Amino acid sequence: MAFSIAILFGIGDIQLALQSPTHYPIIQIFYTATGSKGATTAIICTLISTLTFTTFGLLACASRLAWAFSRDKGFPFPDYFAHVSKYYRIPVRSIMLITFLACLLGLINIGSSTAFNAFTSLALIGHYTSYLLPISLLVIRRFGRKEIPWGPWTLGRWGLVINLVSIVYSVVLITFAVFPFFQPVTAKNMNYAGVIFGAAVVVSTVMWVVYGRTAYRGPVREAIVEGQVKKH
Repeated sequence: MAFSIAILFGIGDIQLALQSPTHYPIIQIFYTATGSKGATTAIICTLISTLTFTTFGLLACASRLAWAFSRDKGFPFPDYFAHVSKYYRIPVRSIMLITFLACLLGLINIGSSTAFNAFTSLALIGHYTSYLLPISLLVIRRFGRKEIPWGPWTLGRWGLVINLVSIVYSVVLITFAVFPFFQPVTAKNMNYAGVIFGAAVVVSTVMWVVYGRTAYRGPVREAIVEGQVKKH
């Protein structure tokens, strides 16, 4: 957020940034603020390096999620993607799957920037929806009669207030994430994130009805007992 605020204060001429000959407004913003090609290059290289290293973290996170979901029988071809290489001791197949899918998503921008923007907006919607659902269920449970089995750390008396604020914030953010990027709205500049999100929900629902409800049994707990991994 601090970075975004700094960019907004130093953006300068908005039209100059949007019509930059580099086709990347962020480069023009830095050049306008510094007046130096060398300083602009150094800052952009820093950003690229940060994003590069962030990609490795995201790849590790996504591949482990795919592996864990496969282990729990909640992913297509679970036995194949739940495999852990005995040599590397990492889920190589899940890593290759996520890498392949990420490359496919990156190629979308070559064919259609509108479709690519829709997928990037979908990431935001999916991210906050993943927060919204469990928080909403927790709030519903709070008003129910069943006791909640709290963990070792809670938000105390402020928990309900924070949960409600989180729900309102997530709903507002998700709502604005499906708004069009430009006016007037045309077929080329329309924001299709809502359509793609709806399609993802439909596909997930169908997969749950056809496969998930019979195969998925919830997270598998693993424990190392005398050097052996046991599932229960």
